[in-house]
Amino acid sequence: MRCLPFSLLLFIAGPAPATGAPLSELAARGKAVMAAAQCNRCHAVTDLSGAAGLAPADRAMHCVDCHRWILGTKGDDKAIARQRLEFPDWDRYLENIEHFVRLPDLGTLTRRVDPRFVRRFLDAPVDLRPHLDESMIPLRLSAADKDAVVAYLVALGGEAVAGPAGDATAGPAPGSVAIEAGRALFVRRGCPTCHLVGNARLGGGFDLAFYRAMRAAIPVGDVAAPVISAPNLRFVRARMARAGLVRFIEDPAAVDPRTVMPKPSLEPGDAERIADFLLFAPIDFAGRTAPDPAPEVPMLQREVTYDEVFDEVLGRICVHCHMNPTSNNGDGGAGNTGGLGFAGLGLDLETYAGLKRGMVRDGKPQSVLAPARPGEAPLLLEVLLRRQREASRDRRLPFADAPAAGVGPDPAHPGMPMGLPPLDPARLALVKTWVAQGAPGPLSER
Repeated sequence: MRCLPFSLLLFIAGPAPATGAPLSELAARGKAVMAAAQCNRCHAVTDLSGAAGLAPADRAMHCVDCHRWILGTKGDDKAIARQRLEFPDWDRYLENIEHFVRLPDLGTLTRRVDPRFVRRFLDAPVDLRPHLDESMIPLRLSAADKDAVVAYLVALGGEAVAGPAGDATAGPAPGSVAIEAGRALFVRRGCPTCHLVGNARLGGGFDLAFYRAMRAAIPVGDVAAPVISAPNLRFVRARMARAGLVRFIEDPAAVDPRTVMPKPSLEPGDAERIADFLLFAPIDFAGRTAPDPAPEVPMLQREVTYDEVFDEVLGRICVHCHMNPTSNNGDGGAGNTGGLGFAGLGLDLETYAGLKRGMVRDGKPQSVLAPARPGEAPLLLEVLLRRQREASRDRRLPFADAPAAGVGPDPAHPGMPMGLPPLDPARLALVKTWVAQGAPGPLSER
């Protein structure tokens, strides 16, 4: 992994475009890399002036915009009826869409996050936000491309308010009065309503049941709830310097105008004490030194139909990236016609005929119902199991935190569904059993 020094990144990025200065050559290359990788299908990428960021992708290719559009018709019978005329599966969309409706704007990211952390994250994405189901997909970018992306983000962000992480002098000792005062303030000011700090048990009813209930109470499609984007603050010591963290706690929007974090009600000195707690208190992994193993997937002792597999897996989740192009103005998604930096594989999971036809990799046809390599499960099942293994290592759920592996998904062989939680064991069992039974077709065609 090659990571440019923080000072050098600031130099090569040049002044922020909001000042009217052009992008440096490296930053301009980073903008081109992000456009080619279609980062704007999921993320807004704007600067403070709105002039130098990436234009959003068209709605037909914009995951977030498309999903917000679809969910916006809920409860409007006339709007739903109009959309059914062009999109016969509109009701299925409404029933199944629950992800990719709220993702962070990247344009002001480096105002609060150390660019060195961003660069490491591009190499090995790790789940930062325990309440957000989505996670960063693996990137098929070279080290030089990633350097350029960081340079572009630095240029967009302008003033690096946060400063380089790790530049603080030695802080209060663990267990000291200052640390405990910061912990008490963190709880009293309501910070644990949104944020976790590793596996620290902060009391006040902030337990697993609280976070599950809080998450369940937020309607699907609600883009205004800041809690969903709240990161696990045990990462803050790698993301922000103390001075920048104090400023952000005091007035988040003054540091990053795009942030969704509300301004807290604080007394003078509160921010400093909270920062000391976050930066210097021991991180509690509750004795966990490794992630939990992926669960075993049983074989069901009954017949499983294609219709079940489509309703619960293929049509509910997989067609997002593997759809029939005729269903979406010619765009079959990243796994069919290509996108997000991935070459098209021609895999259409919206129809049984498309699934049986399989895909084309390196110019050669390949079945998804047979193993790709000796010793593996059939490819359709293997990629789902691979996502289980990725998630058990890289996801950080409430009170299930473990030391970061620093590995990230393999861009050459990513697990599926990419960027989403793995399938639960019940749905995996459907796929495993159906494939083992010969993957029979729809009941209507038998």
